[in-house]
Amino acid sequence: MDGLQRNAWWGLFATAVLTVLFGLGDVISGVANDAAVPLGIVGRTPAQLEADGPLAYRMYDLTLRGGGLSLVMVGALMAAILLFSFRRWQRWAWWTMWLLPAWAFAVAAGISLIGIAPGQEAPPPLVSGVILGILSAAILLVSAPRFFGDRAN
Repeated sequence: MDGLQRNAWWGLFATAVLTVLFGLGDVISGVANDAAVPLGIVGRTPAQLEADGPLAYRMYDLTLRGGGLSLVMVGALMAAILLFSFRRWQRWAWWTMWLLPAWAFAVAAGISLIGIAPGQEAPPPLVSGVILGILSAAILLVSAPRFFGDRAN
């Protein structure tokens, strides 16, 4: 169990790297990066949205790219916290990393509140938000003894 506690941070680090990569995908490709999101939320493909209103589509694309930049920043900050403080067992880093499952569940809750378009599959962030929230919370719980046990700072 000690090895799992000591190395659990790698799972959170992988999440940070994936967050950066997803963000880069949004920055580079915009709406085209994940057509399942508008399809799941409003029941329209990106091409249909563009045909419905080119200006609104352009605004959505800009907003999505800005969100991608935010994902890149969040992932980079998570990675820095993990590399420089979490793996040195600094308690503040453990507490701060709880923002990850809170954020992941908030994304899923937000999509649930907006609702899914009739007849459509759940958009990927709804599913991945729940999975990421559960996984990151489990990793944090497994690593807790390293932060609060007799070896903690």
